[in-house]
Amino acid sequence: MNLKEAFQAQNKIENLFEVVSGYLEDGKNLINVTEKHFRSKAAEGQPDEEINIVVEDKFPPDKVIDFLIMLINEREKLAQAIHAAKSSMKFDLDSAVDVNKKRHLAASTLRTLRNLKSSSILEKNAGVGYVFNKEGNQTTYRYDIERVKTIDFDRNRVREIITKLQSKADKVSNEIDAALISTTVNYELPFEMHAGSSEILEDFISN
Repeated sequence: MNLKEAFQAQNKIENLFEVVSGYLEDGKNLINVTEKHFRSKAAEGQPDEEINIVVEDKFPPDKVIDFLIMLINEREKLAQAIHAAKSSMKFDLDSAVDVNKKRHLAASTLRTLRNLKSSSILEKNAGVGYVFNKEGNQTTYRYDIERVKTIDFDRNRVREIITKLQSKADKVSNEIDAALISTTVNYELPFEMHAGSSEILEDFISN
C-alpha cells in the first residue's frame, strides 16, 4: 500500500480500537444472565422455569479481548512501517505538513487585514466641553467629533505576501499529495478496509 492508504488503515485501526474498547466497557456484553422463575412457590401446580436472557450481537468476550490485542499489535506494525516509509522520502513529511498548515493559517489571517479599510465617521454632538460665561458661571457646550480610522500597514505588501504564501502552500501540497501516493509502505491490513466493525469482528472470531 502507499502512504495515503497507510494513513487510512491507521484511522481504521483507531476506529476499531474505540469500538472494541467501548464493547468491553459495557457490562451486558461480559456476563450471562439467567432468570429463575419460581412459579411453584406462588401457585400450586405451576412449573418453575429458567430463562437465559439473550443479548443481541453478543460476542465471546475472550475473543473480543484477543481482537483488541491484535489491533494493538497491528497498530505498532503499521506505525513502524509508516516510519520506515517516511524515512525513505526526500523530505520530512511531518514537518512539511505542519509548516504548510501555518502557511494556510497565515494567509487566512492576512486576508482579514487585506479587507480592512480606512474610514471616517462624524459623530454629531458627541463631545462635551465646559466654558465660563460672562457672569463667571461654568456652562457646557456640545460639539461634533470626527473619528478617523487609518490602516497602519501596507495593504499592497500584504497582498503580495498572501500571493506568495498561497503559491508556496499549493506547491508543497502538491508535493505532499504526490509523495503520499508514490511512497510505498510495507504493510498489509489483516482485514477489509471498508468492512463494518461487526463484520470484521465476526470474521476474526470465526477464524
